[in-house]
Amino acid sequence: MPELPEVELVKRSLERTVEEKGIGAMSFSDHIYKGHEVGRRTIIKEDLESFKKKIDGGRIKKVGRRGKYLYFIMEKDGDVFHLISHLGMSGAFFVADSIEQIKDLNYRRHWQVSMPLSDGQSLVYSDIRRFGEMSTIKRINDFPPFKRMALEYTHPDSLAEFIEKIKDPSRSNKAIKALIMDSTIIPGVGNIYASEALFMSGISPVRKAGNISVERLTKLHQAIVEVFELSLSRGGSTISDYRGISGERGSMQDRFKVYQKKVCPDCEAPLKTKTIAGRNTFYCTNCQR
Repeated sequence: MPELPEVELVKRSLERTVEEKGIGAMSFSDHIYKGHEVGRRTIIKEDLESFKKKIDGGRIKKVGRRGKYLYFIMEKDGDVFHLISHLGMSGAFFVADSIEQIKDLNYRRHWQVSMPLSDGQSLVYSDIRRFGEMSTIKRINDFPPFKRMALEYTHPDSLAEFIEKIKDPSRSNKAIKALIMDSTIIPGVGNIYASEALFMSGISPVRKAGNISVERLTKLHQAIVEVFELSLSRGGSTISDYRGISGERGSMQDRFKVYQKKVCPDCEAPLKTKTIAGRNTFYCTNCQR
């Protein structure tokens, strides 16, 4: 699943390519139509005709990101609203002259939504596993996940909020890895960067939150910031499914210290794996306490 750095990189690319572009008559894949016919609402989380009526003929005023979500500020006939998208496990946006020009065959085959742009190109959403989402909302702050979400890691008050929420007595018996993957504590940390940040800060992912000092939590927050910024500088992580809007791959996976590794890079001991919050976790029992 793309995590915060990957979504941020998509946002930055879309800012440069689709802002102030109009949208023509969008198209949906057969998978979407079939899903909606049996009540699954595949990808588009509202009535298809209603969704299409809102978007067709509109203009993308701005592209933003909140946590792992992308949002598009839209304008149509003087009305401003928001298109919100989550990439799910394998979603990707492409800007191309046509669907046929998407370089990766898998993504070309699994296109789901195509929006013709006023410059002759198309904004195409592809999703191999079809776990992604799109929906519209009038006021962005009314979107339920955003109401619950903590401050972004770049916010000056993020560290204070991060410590306060982890130190809440109701969370004292929870494993720290599960907590930092909770967007109500810090948005955007998924399985990969949770494992990497915990290793960088020397904290065991199984350690209970109540047993971690403020000093060590500060170090952990700094590690999250550091791993996010490093990933942004490396174009994100491409393990299997992440692609940029032109089909480019990231290289952050070449800098992983523990994720999907077998040996600790510092002490050379075998790494341990454990399922935490439903995800496979990699850590060193010597270097992380």
